[in-house]
Amino acid sequence: SLRLFQKFDNFRILVCGGDGSVGWVLSEIDKLSLHKQASCQLGVLPLGTGNDLARVLGWGGSCDDDTQLPQILEKLERASTKMLDR
Repeated sequence: SLRLFQKFDNFRILVCGGDGSVGWVLSEIDKLSLHKQASCQLGVLPLGTGNDLARVLGWGGSCDDDTQLPQILEKLERASTKMLDR
């Protein structure tokens, strides 16, 4: 549960899925007001069908090969924050 993140001032979440999964996680973050009390960053591992948000944010359209995972995690570690208006 995302409630565990209420204990932290800063955290990152990697959503493994598509646009629907990202939307669900963002809705839960809003419900818990996590974005108001902490520095919350969200990355996307594009495992959905469309992955439009992942493409726009520069994460690519798919992650079909598990050998890509180390590079994606490294990219997440170095990524800059982009504001998202929802």
